Amino acid sequence: MALIEELNQQGNFLFRWRSYIPGVILFLSLLYLPYVPYFQGQYESNLYWLSGAFLVSFAGLFVRCFTIGYTPKNTSGRNTKQQVADVVNQSGIYSLVRHPLYVGNFLMYLGPVFILRDFAFALVYIMFFYLYYERIIFAEEYFLRGKFAKGYLEWADKTPAFIPRLSGYKKPNLDFSFRNIWKREYPSLFGIIVVFTVFDLIQVYFQEPALRAVDITGIWKPFHTWFFGFGFIFYVVTRLIVKTTKLLEVEGR
Repeated sequence: MALIEELNQQGNFLFRWRSYIPGVILFLSLLYLPYVPYFQGQYESNLYWLSGAFLVSFAGLFVRCFTIGYTPKNTSGRNTKQQVADVVNQSGIYSLVRHPLYVGNFLMYLGPVFILRDFAFALVYIMFFYLYYERIIFAEEYFLRGKFAKGYLEWADKTPAFIPRLSGYKKPNLDFSFRNIWKREYPSLFGIIVVFTVFDLIQVYFQEPALRAVDITGIWKPFHTWFFGFGFIFYVVTRLIVKTTKLLEVEGR
């Protein structure tokens, strides 16, 4: 098999599992987390650091939401079985970068890595992400080049793959759709909330043994209650809306 075909085959395999494999980073982070002391030795200070890490992940979610808010149907989707694209998105954020959703993913996973405060681990994450998504991007662009030929190549020649350019923004062809974001990105928001709640609980468990020695429920602080509670209610309500109604359906999205 020619190398170009092998890379395409690897990329398509990773494409089908792209929602799960980055979980390896979260798993490794969880294994490392018990050895990470509170920032400045205090829970309150650590909570500020955790909030900063959360903002990094939230910035990634914002990039994804901004992208999806303007994209038409059968583009920028969560499909896993095969590549799908009815058009090549070239306006909005796609006029600045070819793969904005993966930029968003990078930031979303960088948040938990940021909690560990370990430069070497962060470098490992960046290398893993690069090698992993490089194959996926190769497979996607192989497909798009084959389907749209010259139109795709002209856009790719002037638009960077991952690091956005700072000029040349083109107004999106479609209006912004909050409902489309709500329908497609509610699992991402809940996932971020779950991850940061679990990470904080683990740090409390290992950094404050006196609490768990009395009652393991003592590690559950008011912060966890409202933070996780909001996320859980939001997820359940949205899930019901998506599965039982057409409230969030948008024509052409």
